[in-house]
Amino acid sequence: MNRTKIVSLFIFCTLIFTPSMMNVQSEEIVEVFSLCFLSSNTSAARNQWALLMENQLPKIGIGVDFHESTGWANIAPRTWAYPLIEFDYIPTYPEGGFDILFVGWGWGLDWDPTGLFDSASLVPFGDNFYQYINPTFDNVLNNYLTELNQAQQILYGHQLQAILYEDLPSIALIYPKSLFGFKEGLVGIDGLLLAEGAARYEFWDDPADHIIKYAIPADLIEWNIYDQESFFDGLWMQGVYGRLYQRAQITNVFEPQIAADLPVFSPNGLDITVNLDPNAKFSDGSPVLAEDVEYSCELHMTPEVGSNDYSYYFNYLASTDSVTAVGSDTVTFNLTQNHAFVHNLLDFGIVDKSTVEPLISAYGYDIFTEVPLTGNVGDGLVKSCGPFILDTFNTMSNVVKLVPNSYYSDLIGYSSPLLAEWYLTYISGKDTAVTELIVGNVDIVDGQYFPQIADFTSAGVEGILVCVSSYQEIAMNMRHPVFGTGELTPVGTPEAAKNVRKAISHAVPRGIIVDQILEGLGQPGVTACPNSAVVFDESLDPYAYDIELALDYMELAGFDVRYTTPTPTPTPTPTPTPTPTPTPTPTDTETPTPSETDTNGTTTIAGDNWIISIVLISLIGLTITQLFRRRKRN
Repeated sequence: MNRTKIVSLFIFCTLIFTPSMMNVQSEEIVEVFSLCFLSSNTSAARNQWALLMENQLPKIGIGVDFHESTGWANIAPRTWAYPLIEFDYIPTYPEGGFDILFVGWGWGLDWDPTGLFDSASLVPFGDNFYQYINPTFDNVLNNYLTELNQAQQILYGHQLQAILYEDLPSIALIYPKSLFGFKEGLVGIDGLLLAEGAARYEFWDDPADHIIKYAIPADLIEWNIYDQESFFDGLWMQGVYGRLYQRAQITNVFEPQIAADLPVFSPNGLDITVNLDPNAKFSDGSPVLAEDVEYSCELHMTPEVGSNDYSYYFNYLASTDSVTAVGSDTVTFNLTQNHAFVHNLLDFGIVDKSTVEPLISAYGYDIFTEVPLTGNVGDGLVKSCGPFILDTFNTMSNVVKLVPNSYYSDLIGYSSPLLAEWYLTYISGKDTAVTELIVGNVDIVDGQYFPQIADFTSAGVEGILVCVSSYQEIAMNMRHPVFGTGELTPVGTPEAAKNVRKAISHAVPRGIIVDQILEGLGQPGVTACPNSAVVFDESLDPYAYDIELALDYMELAGFDVRYTTPTPTPTPTPTPTPTPTPTPTPTDTETPTPSETDTNGTTTIAGDNWIISIVLISLIGLTITQLFRRRKRN
């Protein structure tokens, strides 16, 4: 062994065994500011993830002073109904406003953030209780709401999401999912359209028998599109009433059904021209005419009919004269204002004027409250130009049966429905519905039975998770002096405040919320747009759960959240001169024994261990001496 190796060994061993050279360190997270939680007491799950965040935020130096779980009547005056008396803005929670609010929002397939994030909707002019102001967002939103081309509108929607993803006035937590029970082997079902009540039944099939029976948890109590308000009654109507435009499978954008092509807009977007498919027919073989479309829309605007969509149509159409049949195959609509999602306005069921108008003349508007296929109304209000015909409406057993409309195959681009029979049936209770699915008496169990994944473990059935048009979030008060304006951060800038919001987002364990609290019925949230929306940007990823990265963002905001201290190193204590041993006196404290773990969880070497170290070093020195002597003998 050469001299260099011997010296290296000596230094290495000395570093190990000499306590005066040790430098063990301990890191602590220091609380740099605190805030308050606000949440509704109507959702147990929401309060569970609020409790989870109470434990998470201290990991990045943010304390939680108080969590108020209360009713909406108490939440509103602190948020979107703040009175603006003592302050001309919504202040912090201790001042009567809020810091952060755990809340959820429901949407349809079309996402319209107007009223929540635009500057014009600041409280009290709208529901922008976040107090978020971004001129770039406002400009893109205006483009989004005035763009009539669906493809371009989607691009604007992506831009809006990117802005919110970066600015984080809302920290998305999760996107919930609904669980349906399906018989194995069903094909052609777009789950999202099914959950939204816009399913295209003409594409559905059960190859085994071409029959699908669908169980729902509610009575069937509404009779036609003018009377319809219940989601479940709307399910069978979706298959019977043809419309100018319907949602396409998979993409969920609007495509022509009874119309021949997409609508044509005037330069200002207020005048719309729609051409009809010349092959469109009702279930008795009579053609669908422009006057049928005009008349169907005008009935919604007739007070005596009692349509649930009366106000909606009058919001965009000045009068019944605003809809005009031009010849037999063209209809024009003159709007009073731009409609960002104008296809929804054109998505109404079409009835046969030549049948319904005489019925009203003979029996009055009471026909709209009669059970279909009975009394004076007969099949007049349900004569179909859609893919199916209403065959049975049994109010006693709550069963609806649809059969194919043979004339639907004449439409351009469509063929006859694949199913021979389609049933909608009311079954009371989840357990009964699941049992009926397992034994084969029904083929679909609706998600609003709220089943669990474990309900569908039997052979021949499967649980299908479907996106829901909603999301859960942490709403941020953008006037909070730390994470809103940033004025009370060490850096003192809005950018610092945004870094704190990013830190909070990275501290959210979205996977735990989905897997443990929601038991798999959801997925991590990305931004303030549900993943079911047509414009949802698939390229954005959820903020990763990363405490170290969250701490980095806190430090970018100027906060010293990591506090590192060296572990105290003991020094040898001289041997005292013996003195007479005094009589012991009782005490409440005890002297720690050597190697006792201190309060920060580290083990220190004390007293006798130091002496042991000196002995070991001496032994190493003797060993080195012996090595030198052996070398001389060689």
